[in-house]
Amino acid sequence: MSATVLARLLRAPGEIARSCRDDDPEVRAIGATSLASIALGAAAFGGVLGSFRGGMQILYGAAKVPLAVLATLALAAPAFHALAAVLGRPWPMRSIVALALASAGRSSLVLLAFAPALWLMLDLGMGYHTAAIVASGAYGVAGFAALSLLVRGLGEGKGRITTAIAFISVFIAVGGQTAWILRPYLVRPRAINVPFLRDREGSFAEAVLTSLTSAAIYSDRPYRIDAPAESDAWERGRSTRSREVEEDFEEEGGQ
Repeated sequence: MSATVLARLLRAPGEIARSCRDDDPEVRAIGATSLASIALGAAAFGGVLGSFRGGMQILYGAAKVPLAVLATLALAAPAFHALAAVLGRPWPMRSIVALALASAGRSSLVLLAFAPALWLMLDLGMGYHTAAIVASGAYGVAGFAALSLLVRGLGEGKGRITTAIAFISVFIAVGGQTAWILRPYLVRPRAINVPFLRDREGSFAEAVLTSLTSAAIYSDRPYRIDAPAESDAWERGRSTRSREVEEDFEEEGGQ
């Protein structure tokens, strides 16, 4: 691991991106440092998420977050190479892999920076849903850091915006589905059995659509565990989301 490359990943992403694109001699050092950053940063963040439940989930989280990052790169890099060639940027596969690794390494360093603050908030008693929102926000910032380096690597010229949109679409689709397959990361403390992986239960896109639909349907309906059901039909058709809210209400002492 090179301390110089680490500093440049955070402070000079444009230089790193240019070195990857131009296949400079330091590409090997950039790739090795990026891999080390993924192993350290993503594992630390995953372990902190797992500490919400404790026990084996700490090890599971520390293993699965880096695995999700590397699996995303393994699937997305060939797509990046093909898209770049079709859209007027026929770079060597080595350059594409280095650029993808550098992007993931930068995002993992951002996750590492968030890990201590998240750990402190969890130790102070942050609830499940709040923790999920905070973790999602950290993922979002880290993803933006990765995409900013990736887009910088495209350089100037015709088709830059189209290539950037194609790269971002692939990155989000592949990354979201990979993370979905490898869930759970954040597990409720009351869970008795902690599986390494959950059942497939559809796709990432289906889950997002279901969540949006549920939010639209139940946004104006209060969730109270002491309120009687409006009817037998409502009780039979009560959504999974409402049950989870009730359970979390009980777990968190009604707060």
